Amino acid sequence: MALRLTTASAPKIARRSPAELSALARTYLGRGDVAAYTALFADVAEDTDQHRRFRGRLTLLEAAMGNSAPPKVLPKILLAAARSGLELLEQEAREPMFLNYTGVLFYELGGLKPAEQLFKAAKRLDPDLPHVSRNLDQLARRRRQHVDVLRSLPRQIALELGELDKRVERVVGRAKPADGLRISLAMIVKDEEEMLPRSLEAIHDVVDEMVIVDTGSTDRTVEIAESYGAKVLHQTWTGDFADARNVSLDAVTGDWFIYLDADEVLVREDAEQLRSLAGHVWREAIFFTETNFTGDLEDGTAVHHNALRMFRNRPEYRFEGRIHEQIAHKLPSSMPERIEQPTVRIEHYGYLGAVRDAKEKSRRNIELLERQQAEGEMSPFLCFNLGSEYAASGDAQAALDQFQQAWDLLRQDSSWSDYGYVPSLTNRLVKALRTNKRYDEAVKRAGQGLEIFPGFTDLLLEQAHCAREQGDLEKAAEIVQECIRMGDAPSRYSPMVGCGSYLALGVLADIRRDQGDFAECLPGALGVARLL
Repeated sequence: MALRLTTASAPKIARRSPAELSALARTYLGRGDVAAYTALFADVAEDTDQHRRFRGRLTLLEAAMGNSAPPKVLPKILLAAARSGLELLEQEAREPMFLNYTGVLFYELGGLKPAEQLFKAAKRLDPDLPHVSRNLDQLARRRRQHVDVLRSLPRQIALELGELDKRVERVVGRAKPADGLRISLAMIVKDEEEMLPRSLEAIHDVVDEMVIVDTGSTDRTVEIAESYGAKVLHQTWTGDFADARNVSLDAVTGDWFIYLDADEVLVREDAEQLRSLAGHVWREAIFFTETNFTGDLEDGTAVHHNALRMFRNRPEYRFEGRIHEQIAHKLPSSMPERIEQPTVRIEHYGYLGAVRDAKEKSRRNIELLERQQAEGEMSPFLCFNLGSEYAASGDAQAALDQFQQAWDLLRQDSSWSDYGYVPSLTNRLVKALRTNKRYDEAVKRAGQGLEIFPGFTDLLLEQAHCAREQGDLEKAAEIVQECIRMGDAPSRYSPMVGCGSYLALGVLADIRRDQGDFAECLPGALGVARLL
């Protein structure tokens, strides 16, 4: 009887980590095995996870670009990689990273015309794509210096490279934002008859569909929503915001979804920009700049915040968390090129003192968050949110306890500073320390925060408050003046608007008054006119 030989099946290449895939590709390229290297693209294509598939393809192209093969073998490797990159673009031309990488491969082979076309196409799609502007500058420099790499290539390589030119032209012609994609708005509401009309008025004619989940309104909320053409779903409130939001996401049919609350309003001047974002199919999610109006109506305080609010409509993008529900962790955080930075603005009125008091938000939120902790959940984000609610309700000591616990838990995570809420946590922890008169600790913590988040003016202003409250008025004034020189912090830190401008000037005026220098309190002396 004949024996049938069997071998253990090799693990799928597509399941390898980027580091393992890179090492394997470099091994093949190091020994000049172009066929084995090229076959890896087919293996990666079998991966059903779109994010791993994208990262795997980038990894393979990077392996060829960073290759140090002997000069006789290098052109063959670069050509194989350029052809593979072009094949990827023929499947989907709207990929700025692939356009740029494939352009680099053509550039290294001396194909300056196709390289330039690819670089320009990448830049059209993503003007902020790292390195592409520098690549165009380097290409122009090579032209001025009359460097002709093509003449040194083997004849067969040069011929094959020339045959790819037409394919490049077809690809770059298709490298433009997609048309006809639909945007859905998803909302959850309850008793929002006062806020909802303003929110829907600003966005109803910008999106293609509105799905609103009502969790038990007893006012005119449902009637108002339907008057704007929204599809209203009725869901029994279970005390879980994520569950309610996911009901709305399960019902939307657009290519993209935006989620807003009834107290959030699109800035109408950005409507056209919002529509154009639907064509950015090389992105998975898009930040908006959110202005959170805080305090009371008359004081005009506000916080800027970069908020992920627009997502590709995929079943894996769903919320988690009973309160302060999160979805961003579902995204490929290691691939920032898949996330668009903010160009659209929304305004949030739910943090106004009058609104919070009317809806008793702090009490409700504290109850829900305390219930999560009682059920055994103890995450840094939960502690941060509970601390924030305690601070809003005026319980300074409870707020500090939660912020400190969040900080201690975070420091156990090696990538702790990458989380989007950490700048806010740092600032609120410093503020809580100061409010509890632990000034030295507050100053020290603020200094540590500035090392991690340079330019975070809010932390510097907290140091000024500490100095003032400790009686060192001249030091406080020096720090405030430095805040004014720095200006307001970038929105990625979720800063308070004015910490580097008018709020700092107000603090400086108070300091000069404390010093008895009333002339220096006048607007002209403080430089208010310059800031206005």
